[in-house]
Amino acid sequence: MIRIYIATHKQYDFPVDEGYQPIHVGKKNSTSDLGISVIGDNEGDNISELNPSYCELTALYWIWKNSDEDIVGLVHYRRYFAGVHNIIPLHGKGIASSNDFDLNKYDLIVARKRNYYVTNIKNHYCRAHSEGDLNILRSIVEAMYPDYNQAFDTVMHGRKISLYNMFVGKADVVNQYCQWLFPLLDEVNKQIDFSGYDSYQKRILGFMAERLFNVWIEHNKRNIRVGYRKVVNIEGENLIKKGSALLVRHFLK
Repeated sequence: MIRIYIATHKQYDFPVDEGYQPIHVGKKNSTSDLGISVIGDNEGDNISELNPSYCELTALYWIWKNSDEDIVGLVHYRRYFAGVHNIIPLHGKGIASSNDFDLNKYDLIVARKRNYYVTNIKNHYCRAHSEGDLNILRSIVEAMYPDYNQAFDTVMHGRKISLYNMFVGKADVVNQYCQWLFPLLDEVNKQIDFSGYDSYQKRILGFMAERLFNVWIEHNKRNIRVGYRKVVNIEGENLIKKGSALLVRHFLK
């Protein structure tokens, strides 16, 4: 059985597909009621209260601890994987239906990598966020998972990255990733000083996890079959604006 969870913090138009399930992230501290069709990430074993810094990872944690499907996925209320064979129309875009993922060919399907061209992943992160925090992350990886040092450095010195913490994959593979990820993030959360950060910068653990997902895949690439799929933003995306912001951060900051 497949279940693709849609991380959301508000009521929205969700796909009409029984394989998709909206999940209210940060529900524990929210006053919004998104209706009976949306489950909360505050049910069962959860870290819902950590959503301001963990972002959609509170949904990932919930999936890890509470779901019992053979195949699980995580997408966003406005970002989905593009359809290939079985397509659902949503907001004028074509997204993948829940049965459009070949998990016989792949163990894990993630977002197609973005190429930053003018900078590497480490520099991109440091110009948008805190270099000191990234150094803390690197030291924690070295202390907890020294065999991942090479993969960490390979990703950080590269120019391509899979973003958004999105995936569809076999539950046992996703569980392996979560068993690695969450103890690491818990230690990072203890060591980083969040004081002085605005609401955007407080999302740091979600940003770090995007990089760490790539690190985990890099380290395990010989043992798992990974497929890459285009991501569709159903609200549209201003790529010129994004590209301009990247150039400003790289050359002027």
